Amino acid sequence: MYPNENMRASQVAKEFPVSQASLWRYAKLGLLHPIKVTTGCTVFKRSELKAFFSGKSQMEVSQWTVHEARP
Repeated sequence: MYPNENMRASQVAKEFPVSQASLWRYAKLGLLHPIKVTTGCTVFKRSELKAFFSGKSQMEVSQWTVHEARP
């Protein structure tokens, strides 16, 4: 695997401690930046995911989701 390898959401969910639903929620909140390759294919950069999940504890990530998701 290469540091800047692109990963689909299903691959991310297998390798990182996140569900696909949470991954898309973080993207919607602007915390992650998906790359649309084609109409049916969106990828995430492995390097960005590693930085995101290693730099933030799960508690901090959960708090972002709870606070941002409320109206």
